[in-house]
Amino acid sequence: MRKRTWGRLVLRIAIMGAGLTAVSRLYHYAIHVNSTTAALTYLLAVVGAATFWGLPEAMLASVFSMLCLDYYFFPPVPSFGIDDPQNWVAWCTFPVASLLVSQLSARLKKRAREATQRQAEIERMYALSCRLMQASAANALARTIPGEVASIFGCPGVAFFDGFSGQVHRAGSAEGISEAALAEAAAADSPRAAFGNTVLVPVRLGGGVGSLGFTGAAISAPAMRSLANLLALAMDRARKQETAAQAEGARRHQELKSMLLDALAHEFQTPLTSIRAGIDAMLAESPGCDQREWLEIMNEESGRLSAMMTEAIQMARIEAGHVDLDKQTHTVEDLIYSALEKEMAEGSQVEVDLPHGLPPVSADAGLIRLVIREIAGNALKYAQPGAPVTVRAHAADGAVVIGVSDHGPGIPLEEQRQIFEKYYRGKQSRGHLTGMGMGLPIARQVVEAHEGRVWVESQPGEGATFSFTLPLAHEEASV
Repeated sequence: MRKRTWGRLVLRIAIMGAGLTAVSRLYHYAIHVNSTTAALTYLLAVVGAATFWGLPEAMLASVFSMLCLDYYFFPPVPSFGIDDPQNWVAWCTFPVASLLVSQLSARLKKRAREATQRQAEIERMYALSCRLMQASAANALARTIPGEVASIFGCPGVAFFDGFSGQVHRAGSAEGISEAALAEAAAADSPRAAFGNTVLVPVRLGGGVGSLGFTGAAISAPAMRSLANLLALAMDRARKQETAAQAEGARRHQELKSMLLDALAHEFQTPLTSIRAGIDAMLAESPGCDQREWLEIMNEESGRLSAMMTEAIQMARIEAGHVDLDKQTHTVEDLIYSALEKEMAEGSQVEVDLPHGLPPVSADAGLIRLVIREIAGNALKYAQPGAPVTVRAHAADGAVVIGVSDHGPGIPLEEQRQIFEKYYRGKQSRGHLTGMGMGLPIARQVVEAHEGRVWVESQPGEGATFSFTLPLAHEEASV
C-alpha cells in the first residue's frame, strides 16, 4: 500500500466530493430515486473508500454522504435539516459502517502483507539454505554467512560470531556491532535489540554455535529465529563433515602405513631368510673358533632383526585397527617368561614374582607377549639404575591381573589419563628418552580386544604400576 500524503488526501477528498455531489444531483433531479436507494449508493461509496483507501477517507466519505442524503433526500429538501427522527438512524449508519469496514479492511490487508512477507522470507530461506549447503568447511562457511544473508535478505549490515573459533565476520555496515555484544548474545535465549536498529540473535543447536547481528533489517522475529536455526544446522553439518573427513583420512593413512610395512617386511624377510640359511650352512661345516663366534653373532642379530620386523608388522596392524585374534589357552607363566626371555637373559633388572596355581587364560600369545614387552620396556626406561622392575600376577573376578611395577619418578595424576593416548609422551621423558608414544596405546588396544582393561596406579616419586586383565580359559592349559 502506498504511503498516504497530504496531496493524495486532498485529491481523494476532491474526487469524493465531486462524485457524491454529481450522483446526488443525478438521483434527485433526473432519476428521482427515493432516500433508501440513495442511502444504499452512499453506503457503497463509504465501503469502497474504507476498503481501498482507509479510515480517514472513509470518515470523510461518510460525512459527505450524510450531508448529501440530508440535503437532497431527507425532508425538508433541498435543505439541511432532518424532520423525521427515524432518519437519524440512517444518517448515523455511515460513520459506523466506515469505521467497521475500514478496520476489517485494515486487518485483511495486514494479514495479506504478513502472508506475502512470510512467503518471501521462506523463499529467501530456501535460497540461503541452497547456498549454505555448498560449503564443506566450517571456517569457510562462517566467512560466507554474513555476505549471503545480507545479499538474500537485503540487510544493510550483518555480522556473524563463530563461537567455535571466536572470530567475527561482517558484511555491509556492520562495523558498529561489537564483538563483546555478539559474544554476549550467543549465550542469550532469544533475539534482543542491542542499540538503535541493531538486533542480535543467538545461533545455537544443543550447545552454543554463535550469534547473528543485523542492522536495519526488515525481518520478522520468527524469520530471525528460523534463520538462526538454519545457520546452526549448516554449521553443525559442516563441522560433522570435517570430522568425518578427518577420521576417514586418518583411517586410510593407517591402512596405507600398514600395507607399506607389510610390503617392506616381506622384502626384508626374504633376504634375511637367505642370510640365516647361509649362516646355518656355514655353522654346519665346523668352522674355526673365531669364525664360529662371528657366525653366531650374525645369526643372533639376523634373528633379532627378523623378530623386530614381525613385531613392527603387528604394531602397524594394531595401530590401523586390524586386531585379528588367534585366541588359545595358555598359562600365565609361559606368556610372561617367553615375552621377557631376552630381557632376563641379558641380566636386566626384570624380576618375575608369580604365585603357584594361576588359572590358564584365553589369549593371542603373540599379541599378549607384545603387550608385556611394551609395558616392561616402558618401565625399564623410567626405572632408577639398579632398581628392579617386577612383574606380578594374580587371579581376581574371573580374570588374571598382570602388573608391572617400577621404582621410577612416578606419573602425575593429570597425565595418567593421557599416557594411553596415541603419540602422547610424559613431560619427564621429552627430550632425553626415545620413543613415539605408541607402546601403551597399542597395549590398550590389544587388551581391550581381549575384553580386558588396562590402567596405571602411581604417585609422584613412588614409581608406577601398570596392570591389565586377561579372561580365564574355559579349558585346561596345554603345556
